[in-house]
Amino acid sequence: MSTGTLIVQTRAARGALPVAGAAITVYCPDTGGVPQPCVSERTGLSGATVPIRLSASSLAGTSPEAVPPFAAYRVDIDHPDYRPMTVRGVAIFSDLTTTLPVLLTPPLTVGEQSERIVVDSAETGPTGSGVR
Repeated sequence: MSTGTLIVQTRAARGALPVAGAAITVYCPDTGGVPQPCVSERTGLSGATVPIRLSASSLAGTSPEAVPPFAAYRVDIDHPDYRPMTVRGVAIFSDLTTTLPVLLTPPLTVGEQSERIVVDSAETGPTGSGVR
């Protein structure tokens, strides 16, 4: 098993402001049971985490019929001033850096403060995750 790198970038105000101090929890790929947290970090003043090293399948010697040459992780983002978010299916490739941009939104009501936004990494939209 090889490793890849993940950097989570949190921003707010339509991407204009970095969000420092967001708690980032990366969950190991599900092995048939309950996903377990494997890494926890906080975003710095730039709104980004330090590079996080994660296990990923090696591209060397894989055939097109083989298991996908990446590992998919779940990433939770929590900050007291913004709605909590979960991004599922974040692909980590061997020897590559994946940058996950996340746009955090403030809650409009007290009830929204605890309502987690859940997106798949391939989704597009206002969360800033996925491809536009």
